[in-house]
Amino acid sequence: MKLPSSLGGWLKVVLPWVLLAGLLLLPAANPSDNIIRLLFVTAVWTTTSLGWNLLGGMAGQVSFGFAVFFGLGAYTTALLMHAGHSPYFGFIGGAAVAILASFLIGLPTFRLRGPYFVIATIGVTEAVRVIMNNVDITGGASGYRIIEEKPFSALEHYYTAIAAVTLAVVISTIIASSKFGLALRAIKQDEDAAADLGVNPYTSKLWVHAIAAGLTGIAGGIYARRAAFFYPGDVFAFQTGITILLMPVIGGIGTVWGAVLGGIVIGMVEEQLVVHFPNLHLLIYGSLLIGIILLEPDGLLGLLRRLFRLFRSKREDSGSTDADQVLWGRGGVEGRKL
Repeated sequence: MKLPSSLGGWLKVVLPWVLLAGLLLLPAANPSDNIIRLLFVTAVWTTTSLGWNLLGGMAGQVSFGFAVFFGLGAYTTALLMHAGHSPYFGFIGGAAVAILASFLIGLPTFRLRGPYFVIATIGVTEAVRVIMNNVDITGGASGYRIIEEKPFSALEHYYTAIAAVTLAVVISTIIASSKFGLALRAIKQDEDAAADLGVNPYTSKLWVHAIAAGLTGIAGGIYARRAAFFYPGDVFAFQTGITILLMPVIGGIGTVWGAVLGGIVIGMVEEQLVVHFPNLHLLIYGSLLIGIILLEPDGLLGLLRRLFRLFRSKREDSGSTDADQVLWGRGGVEGRKL
């Protein structure tokens, strides 16, 4: 394996491992229960962010319907646990049901383009929420409660969420650097041109949709297990789908680490906004989204790239490697791999 020859290359290889090691060793520092809970929530949201980014960021298919997969993962995990199965088997089952749902949804909707596809995903989300409100086996609008025999363990939930977000990062990185990822970016640039070059846009979108749904379903199951009680108006809420969409847009749509950064921002900030500004948090989200789109379309990752360029301009005379391009990729959002 060829080792990176620059500082930026080493940072790109080492920093993710350092971050993972820090998260795994953090409980040894005896942080407060609130910090563990906050990191758990952040990891769950980041997993959904990475899942959405595969479809919306890499393939350019903007979907408002990922709350469907999140909710199906939650309810499937809960029902399997109630039937006596391991919660980890429940997570796998939640992913499987979400993947099946992704095909049922994608087969008709991916024949649509642009705003028609967006409207279809909104309609599917609302339809599923209404149906789940009236299904007796899941408790309907009254919600569903998960009861585990063993004692509650915040650390077990924490490590489960860390494992899920690590899996999402690995899958996203592999796809971004593969021929499949190149095909997705070609579809995003021009679907007709991609088809002329031998890419099957319809099949490619179906498969990436399935992978994204599976990751979101796992996140939903992990969330449901720790929450212990949830209801359709929570996990299938339109606001849940909006939050999942916002994270990669805020962090840097179409990039793996942009989706991670957006998940961190939402996970760390959302609760504080809801607590301190219960009637204004959606307005704050909307203002933040408008500001990013107008001022920095590449998201917070684009802002970091500007800072690296500023730092680079001060060191051009030293002949150092372009750390910006090594760390974040070349150019704007279009065509970036990571």
